Amino acid sequence: MRSEHTKGKNEIEVFRAFVSAGNLPYDLSAVEKRVPPQPDIVCVHESDGPIAFELVEICDPRLAEFNATVKEGGAYYMRTADPSAKIVQKKLSRKYQTDYPIELLCYTAGRVVSPANFIISTIRPLFRARHAFCRAWLFSRGRVHEVWKAQLPL
Repeated sequence: MRSEHTKGKNEIEVFRAFVSAGNLPYDLSAVEKRVPPQPDIVCVHESDGPIAFELVEICDPRLAEFNATVKEGGAYYMRTADPSAKIVQKKLSRKYQTDYPIELLCYTAGRVVSPANFIISTIRPLFRARHAFCRAWLFSRGRVHEVWKAQLPL
């Protein structure tokens, strides 16, 4: 299991790669790591001001364990399943402490076999439920996908 310091460092790296890949208007010099119950990261959007981000890796635990223990060579068989709904539902049920709008950044890091379009179609309907997020993203295989955005009241 990774230490909180290592996890935090990885989250900042993922966030920076996400912003760069999407050419998004977040100030990378203003990225700050936070600790629960705050969202993972606070940064500054060029026009909207401070924004908090909660990050979550879409990861099949069986594939992660396999990758950590497999030896080179030979043939292997394993069953996998898409874990995205369960992972996102857990994030949607959490409470966060922040004064800023919160966005959810889901990302893949090679520990899931589900393609981005499948993950998006699986998690998008989950945002109909009540939750703390104003926008959700998927960062997978170097591509940025906006999954969901709150509708502004008329």
